[in-house]
Amino acid sequence: MIGFTDRLRHIHLALGELKRDVRGVIALKFALVVPGLALLAVGAIDLTAVNATRDRLQGLADSAALAGAPSLSLATDGAAARERASAFFQAQMTQWQNPPDVDPTYSIIDQGGQRAIRVTVKGHRASFFGSMLPPGGWNFTAQATASTVGLVPLCVLVTGGSLGRGLSLRQSPRMSAPGCMVHSNQDIEVVGGSISAARVQAVGTATGVISPTPGTGAARIADPFAGMVLNANRPCDVNVPVGGRTRARRGRVSGTGIRVSSGVTRLAAGVHCGVMLFDGTSELILEPGDHWFIGSVLTISGSAKLTGRDVVLFFDKPSRFDFRQQARVNLSGRETGPFAGLVMGATRDNTQVFSVTADNVEALLGVIYIPEAWLVIDGSAAVARDSAWTVIVAKYLQLKGAPTLFINANYNTSSVPVPAGVGPSAGGAHLVD
Repeated sequence: MIGFTDRLRHIHLALGELKRDVRGVIALKFALVVPGLALLAVGAIDLTAVNATRDRLQGLADSAALAGAPSLSLATDGAAARERASAFFQAQMTQWQNPPDVDPTYSIIDQGGQRAIRVTVKGHRASFFGSMLPPGGWNFTAQATASTVGLVPLCVLVTGGSLGRGLSLRQSPRMSAPGCMVHSNQDIEVVGGSISAARVQAVGTATGVISPTPGTGAARIADPFAGMVLNANRPCDVNVPVGGRTRARRGRVSGTGIRVSSGVTRLAAGVHCGVMLFDGTSELILEPGDHWFIGSVLTISGSAKLTGRDVVLFFDKPSRFDFRQQARVNLSGRETGPFAGLVMGATRDNTQVFSVTADNVEALLGVIYIPEAWLVIDGSAAVARDSAWTVIVAKYLQLKGAPTLFINANYNTSSVPVPAGVGPSAGGAHLVD
């Protein structure tokens, strides 16, 4: 018979064998399950990275389309919009560590009768296991379309140049543009005085009393009228005094200039050469049409008046205007023709200083377009208060002294049309899909 001690020994041996068998089963199961779990974990990490990449690319496509859309109203072929969208997208991609391979395209499309920019980004990222799962890696597409919408009209554009202060206010002047946007391609510097507008933004810095808080680092806005043909090569008209009244007559000889201190002068549309000084109690009435001032300084001084409806005043390279003292100015821009919407302009080689120091500049209705010149407003009175709307496009704009420049935006109350690229046609942008 087997003793009690032997039985205990057999039971212990049997339990040991059973234990070894269980460990083997567990080890086998572990060997089979762990790779599957690891594969699931790796796949989850991969999918998370792919979703993050897809979301980021979609965000970049949205932002690039919004960055390019405002330029649709500033050019006819859409090149500026595509270039701005591309520049934005590429700049953002340089900040992405380990980015996917991307192939962006930028196209201008018609969206419900309105131009829009569509940004399409095709991306590829390798997957784990040598792009075996899925085969060839991950492919995805992000697409966004944005169009302009009239949000904040553009009414002051300082195109800027090598100097830092594109828009400058000194002493105690005020600029009031409650219904539109003031933009500088350079800096905005307010040292005394204030700017109040619907929106204020600068490519560079903006300092001083500005309401609302200005945006800085904005994208540049190109000259909206860069394609406009400004040809000052024309024969002159001669201004011939007739007693206390004068009237412009057609001629071929350049006048050396005139000075009128009393009476009424009616000046027909045409090309006017030589110095023109109106002072005393005189009045210069510009008849409807295009008025070209060649080699001329148009000075309105004393208590003289300058009036004109449906007119535009153009100044060639050496020419400029000078409104000073108690002069009264009331001008309304062209209502028809190739220069519709403009009230004053200068050729692109004109770098003169256009000066407004007069106390009674009541209306400058239309666009003041002097793309390479200075506009300096200095005095103590209101300027352009009675204009339904005014737009200024100048290389530099300076206010000093204590004037108040009113930039009104009542575009629908005037017979002077607002040209494309400024006013409500400049607009902002929104996503349309």
